[in-house]
Amino acid sequence: MHSWPRRLGLAIAAVLACSSWQAAHAQSATPAKAAIRLDWKGGAQHAPFYLAKARGYYASEGIDLDIVSGSGSSDVVKQVGSKAVEFGVADALVLVQAAEQRVPVTAIAAYYQRTPIVVISPQAKPVTDPRQLTQGVKLGSKKGSATFQGLTALLAANDIAMNQVTLIDIGFGVQPLLVKQVDALMGFSMNEPIEAEGAGMPVTTMAIADHGVDAYGLMLVANSDLIAKNPALVKSFLMATAHGMSDAIADPAAAVAAVTKAVSESDPAHETKVLARTIPYFQNEDKASQAAGWQSEARWGHTIEVAKKLGLVERDLPAQQLFSNDLLPR
Repeated sequence: MHSWPRRLGLAIAAVLACSSWQAAHAQSATPAKAAIRLDWKGGAQHAPFYLAKARGYYASEGIDLDIVSGSGSSDVVKQVGSKAVEFGVADALVLVQAAEQRVPVTAIAAYYQRTPIVVISPQAKPVTDPRQLTQGVKLGSKKGSATFQGLTALLAANDIAMNQVTLIDIGFGVQPLLVKQVDALMGFSMNEPIEAEGAGMPVTTMAIADHGVDAYGLMLVANSDLIAKNPALVKSFLMATAHGMSDAIADPAAAVAAVTKAVSESDPAHETKVLARTIPYFQNEDKASQAAGWQSEARWGHTIEVAKKLGLVERDLPAQQLFSNDLLPR
């Protein structure tokens, strides 16, 4: 199986050789204005966008891209659905909800190929198997949060009832783990583990994706009408983004530098750790994958199943309704 950087590089080379959109706009004095709304405040988890912009990849594709910090996936879906912005980064489960509500938003690429939700525990007393959660482990989670949804999905996938788990309702952050209020807690791979280790506690992470929750994580999305009416813009955006992602994987230091230059109060040492934990989620291990950001109907089917188990949607949805691979760089 080819490595992600090699496969991504081949895709970029092929499209760069025949990009008519780029050629047309290279002669234009006025690039197309577009914006991408992030799922949260910009950071190294969004490095491909910042690096692609810093290195002129969007400009060379004829796009003047504005990168806008966000306040959650639900807001992203609303913004993209109403055409307030052209592109967005949103959680796949939120997209399933949007599809049931007929919001005109389509996933145009997989940004995180799997969910980054993990169970975090001290290395001195690690949790490495879901069955351990039924053995008196005090597990911290913020009820109603995305990570609580991840816990619910993990338990369902492993035939564990919620009442078999000693659940402690906590806020956000790792302080409950540091002071031993809990034995483990739910979080995101690129967030809480770094915070805990920065406070002096080495931790072990158990990814829910490795234990039955085969759902997508963050996706790149666009308004369905934009895809139909201006596919060249969408294709060029994906081309430049794929180039930025490839560069971020190959040169993390440059990616972090692009982030810290663009995002105020960002710390290079912290962002370096965040990017290192984020890169594995960019990588697609699906042998049938044909391009960077490729989405599979099977994994979307699993994502819809997870959404149903969580009570986020009430009915079955056709997976094809949620995504398109048509404009990805091959």
